[in-house]
Amino acid sequence: MKRSSFFRRRAQKKLDPNSFPHEKVSRFIQAAEHKGYENLKQSHLEDYQSLFSRVKLQFNADIPLKPTKQVLKAYQADASHHYLEELMYHYGRYLLISTSRVGTLPCGLQGVWSQYEVTPFTGGFWHNINVQMNYWGAFNSNLAETFTPYVEFFDAYHTKANRLATKYLKEHHPNALAKDSLENGWTIGTGTTPYKIVGPGGHSGPGTGALTTKMFWDYYEFTMDTTFLKEKAFPAILGMSQFLSKTLLPVNDSLLLVNPSASPEQKHNGDNYITAGTTFDQELVWENHHDLLKAYKILDIQDDFKKTVEEELTKLDPIIIGKSGQIKEFREEEYYGEIGQKNHRHISHLCALYPGTLINSSTPKWMEASKLTLDLRGNNTTGWAMAHRMNARARTQEGDKAHEVYTKFIKERTLPNLWTTHPPFQIDGNFGTMAGVSEMLIQSHQGYIHLLPALPKAWRDGVYSGLIARGNFELSVVWKDGKATAIEILSRSGGSCKLRYLNISDAKLTTKTGEIVDFEEENSDTISFQTIKGERYYINM
Repeated sequence: MKRSSFFRRRAQKKLDPNSFPHEKVSRFIQAAEHKGYENLKQSHLEDYQSLFSRVKLQFNADIPLKPTKQVLKAYQADASHHYLEELMYHYGRYLLISTSRVGTLPCGLQGVWSQYEVTPFTGGFWHNINVQMNYWGAFNSNLAETFTPYVEFFDAYHTKANRLATKYLKEHHPNALAKDSLENGWTIGTGTTPYKIVGPGGHSGPGTGALTTKMFWDYYEFTMDTTFLKEKAFPAILGMSQFLSKTLLPVNDSLLLVNPSASPEQKHNGDNYITAGTTFDQELVWENHHDLLKAYKILDIQDDFKKTVEEELTKLDPIIIGKSGQIKEFREEEYYGEIGQKNHRHISHLCALYPGTLINSSTPKWMEASKLTLDLRGNNTTGWAMAHRMNARARTQEGDKAHEVYTKFIKERTLPNLWTTHPPFQIDGNFGTMAGVSEMLIQSHQGYIHLLPALPKAWRDGVYSGLIARGNFELSVVWKDGKATAIEILSRSGGSCKLRYLNISDAKLTTKTGEIVDFEEENSDTISFQTIKGERYYINM
């Protein structure tokens, strides 16, 4: 039996609403009782530590000898002690390990924890940012296998998602329907549960699907698993581009717009604002098409659809700067906030900054407009929305502003047990800020590994080990007085490693045995060198 078929059948069996789980649950409880508390505790420690211990992070803050709720209370009064910022990161990794493992459902809005039979928002897998945020930190925080439950979930819902794509196109773009329904691709909307998926519409546009496939591409780039790319990521990204391509309508010879289109949950005059070519949808079509072309190249695949994608990519015009200097959320918007809520919790028009890659240091005007847009949007928002702002500030390399929103998040959106609120309790805030801490310490989305790219003044001294960069490189860094003093790189897949850090070309690069390694100097801050799989490399600054 194929792996995907196995998981699909197992998911159907597990999620059968007509089955009664009493006997199965009772057997689990009896087996646990027979094992005894001490054995259960020991097996739990061994299990989670096998994943948790991969990463170390310390900001050289003393550990307070008092209950956590008192530590939180003290931080809310005075945030100058940074132990809780470190602890929240570790706690996020622990929660992900505890929530998303092979054979389980993906992590939903409340993880696996709720006092209610029906959890808030059904505890589902909301696809206009929330379920994706749950996995943003999985890859750079060295927990890539926690994404497997979502892959299994995708395998289970993919057939229905294909039917939803055909249904959507029949309604909105009947002339674009393919004779073979599989060539219509697949789609997914926001509200999703273990028993049900929906198509896009209402308050969120088709870009929700491309926000989803970004996780598949990131899994590949962080693991360099070409089998996963061929069997899972490429089919998912290809199917999404097939669908999105059919949602584009020509405005003129040089412009294609997603129509209808919506920026998630934005309302105008009390109603969901439906238009054409929102930045959310246009940027995510760009991201998915761009990732697909990279996959085509790696897998050495040539077909007619590749040519279609190459042509469409040039006609999306995804990022536009408005008269306030802002990244427009809507094409028809002139000044910031004239359409929708000025301080809306979503920053969907900045998904090209994070988790996307279209807005980066090579597009300085867009970066400056992104900074202004974040200033205008503000940080007075929900927990998970603060987390997205934190990651966005990390990408603009404004470390102090990223830290500012992280501090605000802990003070205002963190409960005594360190769960975080939307409100009510939603676990995506924990995971989003966990991703944000990693993103402040290491970035690799621009073709090089940028060390300490958004280090705030507050984290003056510190050390981390085990963080992962794209290309499957494992990094460890020690810094003092805000400057890196020692860097270690483990090449887990081999290949070329490109590093960026201030004046890194002046440093010495060696192997574990002290042998000098030659590198190419792109400029004083950027070097590259060839690596051998399994080898460790060292830099003393």
